[in-house]
Amino acid sequence: MKVQKLSLVFFKNHSDFKLECNEDIIAIAGLNGVGKTTVLDAIHYLCLGKTYFSSTDVQCIQTDEPQAGILAEVLDEEKVALKVKFKRGGRKVIEKNGVPYKKVLEHIGQYLAVVIAPGDIELVYGSNETRRSFVNQILSQVDRAHLLDLVKYNKLIEHRNKHLKQDQVDLALLQTLDEQIAPLAHSIYTNRKEFLNEFCPVFEAKYHQLSGEKENVKLTYVSQLETNTYMDLVDKNRSKDLAVQRSFTGIHKDELDIEIGELSLRKFGSQGQIKSGLIALKLAEYEYLQKQCNKSPLLLLDDIFEKIDEERAQVLTQIIKNDNFGQIFITDTNEDRISKFCSDIGKSFKTITLS
Repeated sequence: MKVQKLSLVFFKNHSDFKLECNEDIIAIAGLNGVGKTTVLDAIHYLCLGKTYFSSTDVQCIQTDEPQAGILAEVLDEEKVALKVKFKRGGRKVIEKNGVPYKKVLEHIGQYLAVVIAPGDIELVYGSNETRRSFVNQILSQVDRAHLLDLVKYNKLIEHRNKHLKQDQVDLALLQTLDEQIAPLAHSIYTNRKEFLNEFCPVFEAKYHQLSGEKENVKLTYVSQLETNTYMDLVDKNRSKDLAVQRSFTGIHKDELDIEIGELSLRKFGSQGQIKSGLIALKLAEYEYLQKQCNKSPLLLLDDIFEKIDEERAQVLTQIIKNDNFGQIFITDTNEDRISKFCSDIGKSFKTITLS
């Protein structure tokens, strides 16, 4: 897959931005705040139908503008025109060759992109919800049934939580909801477990490689459904659910623990180790998507050389050089450093400087 043309109209801090990019690597240099990351976010939006760096779609529209858009020509077996349109007070629309999707979910999984960015540190420091979302996003791109199960599960849990907050709780209604949730919970748990059985060894190998084969990490999946069925869990915890007025058990409580040398990476890891852990997670994501979909995702690298030592940076460069990566977009505040990276990879590249 390759983005050949990209246009941004009133998208974040770009009023009218155009880029032609037939090269394998597109390097974007410039100071902070000039819109380097915005370009990566637009590409992510084209692929996954949502922003990576903002919390809402409205934040993608320039202040005082009623709407914004992203347009692109993408080569993926055949040339395709993609368009995303945002409008204040309206729903976003994604079009493929001029035809809008009825639902954004129909677009998910057709075009792949993996982002590595400073904000990914939340995968280590953030809540387990952040790590669950990471797993869900990967699985949703390769398994439409899993995506639909997640949507249904989340709606039912939301309904259940709202009912638990009522002054009078109907236990028969709770039972009915739980009977609908149970098969979805089991399916999601099974998919996550199978995915992580394959993903964890790849992540651990990538980290070992990034550390110069000096360090080891371990990624562990912890779920309440490992030893209990969903119905057994809710039966045991019904009084607690009623007391706290929310669903205390289920796959929305699953956890992912990352350890280095049998210690928590979050609590005891150095900045370099944590950065390596994040990059290893994303490289493992890339390899999984590439294998499952039989095509190379776009790789979007945002200021990845910040807070990573020279040795790890050289190892990362060699990994990207030696492995079969697709088109790469990379940003950096240091033009010399980004140019050296492109030269070391040994593929066709284009450097632009934003001011």
